[in-house]
Amino acid sequence: MVEFMDFCRALLAKARAAGFGVLAERKLDYGRQYELSDSGGAKAVLSCYHGKKGFSFVTGGKHGSQLQEALGGAPKAAKTSQLDPFGLGFPHIGGDESGKGDFFGPLVVAAFYTHEAGAAKLIEMGVADCKTLSDAAVERLAHLLKPGSLTEAGLGLSMTLMPRDYNARYGATGNLNVLLAQLHGECVTELLLRLGSLRAKAAAPQAVLIDQFASNPRVLQQALSLPEGCRLVTRTGGEADVACAAASVLARAEFLNGLRTLSTEYGQDLPPGAGSPVIKAGREFKRAFGAPELAKVAKTHFKTLASL
Repeated sequence: MVEFMDFCRALLAKARAAGFGVLAERKLDYGRQYELSDSGGAKAVLSCYHGKKGFSFVTGGKHGSQLQEALGGAPKAAKTSQLDPFGLGFPHIGGDESGKGDFFGPLVVAAFYTHEAGAAKLIEMGVADCKTLSDAAVERLAHLLKPGSLTEAGLGLSMTLMPRDYNARYGATGNLNVLLAQLHGECVTELLLRLGSLRAKAAAPQAVLIDQFASNPRVLQQALSLPEGCRLVTRTGGEADVACAAASVLARAEFLNGLRTLSTEYGQDLPPGAGSPVIKAGREFKRAFGAPELAKVAKTHFKTLASL
């Protein structure tokens, strides 16, 4: 830790030589953060980290590039790794959803915040894209991730729209991508609020990565109100990033829980997907409870409804 503080002091010495002074300092998990300003009013943030790969720093804020130059030149091209395959930098947030293509059950979105050491912990835990995991493994990992609690791996949240609420909101938008964008915006906003209340323990994210669900990210950009210095990134196969993979695990676990809740409530198995077993179950449900009741267990804009 003495070496790490020497690293921080050396960076601050360079910043002071360039005219920056320290306004505030606070401790982070795996590091320290400094708010800086110069005599001309330029403001920047310096976040210093210690991890398995040694010491690192990230600059941010309105004049972060000016501080970066003072500390050692223009920012280098982002490096990719197993921990950060898209070169987003740390900390960052990953987001994903579950239930979008399932006739029965809720639509769930989730977001997960992590830092470099947290990403390594997620990989050590076996977190991966939920599509590569069994449902039992998904639910086991979701329990370990402790959604809503800050752990050494990070902090995750999910939001669930059960069918009756889903159908109402879909009816208001008429577009699934718009609804998804709204939900991701709400989930990420809530996560940012939680992180804001934990400022002494969690640095602000540099980026939000959402697994791409639409060719045009404009609607998602409109739904997200990101803090200064944080950018939106969308990628097909976003779950290659472990924060995004963790979000996929949380979303899938909540989808399974919602589907199980509905099956228990009506005493009938409601399978995932939209294929022939779903059509069979839908017909049985319709005969037992009536067509209007389907709106409480299924997404009624699906073409599957016409086959029942």
